[in-house]
Formats: sequence, structure tokens, C-alpha cells
Amino acid sequence: MAPVPGSAIPYRSDGAIIDHVDAAASSAALAWLAEHNPSCHSDPGEAIMSAAAGCGDCFAYSPSFAECRYIALIARRRIFAIGAGQHSAYYRVPHELYAVALASGAVAASGIGSDWVRFDLFQVDRPAPDLPFWTARAYRAGSERDQASRPGPGERRPTSPAQG
Repeated sequence: MAPVPGSAIPYRSDGAIIDHVDAAASSAALAWLAEHNPSCHSDPGEAIMSAAAGCGDCFAYSPSFAECRYIALIARRRIFAIGAGQHSAYYRVPHELYAVALASGAVAASGIGSDWVRFDLFQVDRPAPDLPFWTARAYRAGSERDQASRPGPGERRPTSPAQG
């Protein structure tokens, strides 16, 4: 897939993915990508990039768009979605929506992590998944995980039980 100017979201292929993400926050996805080094056909790649158009501050990363390598959607240095193969979209979904994702046609992507699901796109025998919905939920979940780990303005988090 070779995106052209006017892509739904910014895209990058400079450097290694580790240069663009927090390794600890994205460790499971990074390990899966390193092990499988998947390709990504233009159809699922364009689908997840288009679905991310309303997400705000995120970008698509691929080691090579021209050589159809995987596409990772990244926000706040966290991988929240991956396009791979000819018809797969992977999402890191919030815990409270995991069962909903499975009921909506996703399958567990436990090879990546316990909070990841895979939607098979372009299947003639089932309805298409609502990619904008799942992309937005994965994007927000990553943001909430990030915010939950940091104190808010004027908030002090205890560092030991004695400080609580």
C-alpha cells in the first residue's frame, strides 16, 4: 500500500516502530509484530486508516507502505490497532467491550494480548464490522489507560500504603 497525500491520517515509515512507541505500553503488540512480521494488503490498511480519521492525534506506521508491510495505528506512543494480511484488523479493546466485540464477530487475538481482538474484513457471509466504532474505542481506551497511570493536575498519588 502506498498512501498518497490526502490520506485520512498522517503516516510514517521512518525508523523502526520502537522509535515511535513506548515499549512497555505496547510490549505485547511489539512482540507479536516482531515474531510474525505480517504483511498488510491495501484493503485492510486503507480501512483502518480511514476509520481512524476522527480519532484525533494518531498516525499510521508501517515499516514499508510500498512493500505492503503491516500497519500499526499509534496514539500517545501506544499501538491501539494493527492492519495485517488480506483481511484482518486487530484492536486493543477496553475490558468492558471485549465481550461485545466477540458478539459482534471479532475473535480473540490472544497471541497479541488478552485485550486484543481480530475482525475479519470483507467477508461475504457476514456483516462488515463497524470499524470507526472499534477504532474510536481502541483509541480512547489507550488514552484512558495512559491517563489512569498519571496523576491529574494537583493530584498526588500515594507511592506506598503509609502515604495513602
